[in-house]
This record gives sequence, C-alpha cells and structure tokens, in this order.
Amino acid sequence: MIKELVDFKYIEYNELFIDNLLDKGNAEVFKGTYNGKDIAIKKYEYDEFNINEIIFKELEIGSNTKSERLMKTYGYSYDKEKEYLYLIMEYINSSDLGKYISSYYDKDYEYCLSIETKLSIIKSVLKSIRDMWVEGIVHGDLKPLNLAIHRRNDEIFIKIIDYGTCEYDHRNKGFDKEYVCSTDGYVSTELDKTNIISHKSDIYALGVIIFEILCGFISTGDDYKTSRNMLLKELRTFKQKYPDLEKIIRKCVDINPTNRPDIYKLIKVFDNYLNLRTK
Repeated sequence: MIKELVDFKYIEYNELFIDNLLDKGNAEVFKGTYNGKDIAIKKYEYDEFNINEIIFKELEIGSNTKSERLMKTYGYSYDKEKEYLYLIMEYINSSDLGKYISSYYDKDYEYCLSIETKLSIIKSVLKSIRDMWVEGIVHGDLKPLNLAIHRRNDEIFIKIIDYGTCEYDHRNKGFDKEYVCSTDGYVSTELDKTNIISHKSDIYALGVIIFEILCGFISTGDDYKTSRNMLLKELRTFKQKYPDLEKIIRKCVDINPTNRPDIYKLIKVFDNYLNLRTK
C-alpha cells in the first residue's frame, strides 16, 4: 500500500459481498454488504503509482464526516489481482434530488411538486450545507445529482455525496485549485475566473439548486456566461409569482461573493419566509 492509502482503513476484499449495479456515472457504483450491513461500493481502475486525487478526497472527507447529513466513507479495498480499487461507502437508500425533481414532471412536461414539499426539501438542503460548513468543508460541485434523498424510518432528509471536488477550508479563506470540476450552470463567477472554491461559491450553486427545487430544471449553456444569462432570464419570470423568493435567490447568485448570504443567514431568511406563510 502506498503511503497515502495507509492513512485510511483497508477492508479485505473477501469480506465484501458485491451485489447489483446502482449507478454508472464517472465510476460504477454497486450495492453490497460488509459485516452484515448494506453499503455502496464505488469501483475504480487501480494503479498504486497513480492514485486518482478524487479517491483521496472521497477517503479524506468521507472518513472524517460526523453529521448524518454527510455521506460516510468506511474505507477501501482492492481485488486479489489489484486490477480495481473499491471505495466502501454508506448506502443511500433512495434516489438523488435530480431524479426526484425529474419524477415530478407530468406528461405535458409541467413541474407539479407542491410548494409545501418544495420548501421542506429546501430546508433539508440548507441543513445539510450548514453541517458541511460546520465541519469546515467546501464542496465545489454542489448540484441536485450530489444531493441524495435518504430515508430513515419515517424521516426523509438530504445527504451530501461525492467528495472528489471538496476541500477543507476551516479559516474561511477559500481554496485555490489547479483546476475545477464544477458543473455548468452551478459555477459561480469567481470560480469560473479564478478556480478558487469557497463557502460563497457553494452558496452560488445553492441558489441555482433552490430555484430548480422551486421551478424545475432550467436550461444551461456550455459555459458560465450562457448559463448565467439563462438563469437571470428565468428569474425575471419567477419574480412575478414569488418576488420574495426571487430576491433571496438573486442574492445567492450575486456576481460579488461578499454580497451573498452565508448559510446561517440563508436559513434564517427561509425560516422567516415560512413563518410568514403560515400566519
């Protein structure tokens, strides 16, 4: 084992039971069992001299998370031939937020989720971002696909997943990356220009996510400028129906990161909005 992997828990391959394929994105993810417990297993081609930086981040961040709203990484394994490396992760027993939103389009492609459900989801997302920030983590690629819906008995809440783009930023100064892997449509102004991820760049992505929870998916271009123009166009229409919510979202996606609210302010604003609606 190379030095960096020694820092994390190694799990013997013969202790794992690998079952059905769950997802086939950048890496295949399988459902499995370890010590009688359901797990998710993410599969990578293995080269001990060239371990993917994403693997280290998944291990570093996921092995140290404390909040139930952040997905856990238990350790890693590799097969006898050392052909593949496997990340052993917490099993999320429902779909991601992107699939959930997509399931609420009717046959006429009208988005038909109730406003009460929308606001409930937003509150859960905000709590997850808060817990991530409490642990000093900035994500760098927040989007509906990286927000999983987890069911525990009668409780349903959002879990943040995929730590390959994450960094620790305990001093709240931002983190300068050589390159970013953020997704078009969720990339903040400063992240597009400087490759610096921060809590405020996550807030920008969160603003877009909140809008999509409320209105359904918006169109994005293949660059920052086109995607932002499409978002602002959609917001002008949205303002006619929900001026208070439009104001909140517009603050989140302000070009100047210092003008964006932090997560605590955002939670307070939405709590106030909900209180006004229930009076």
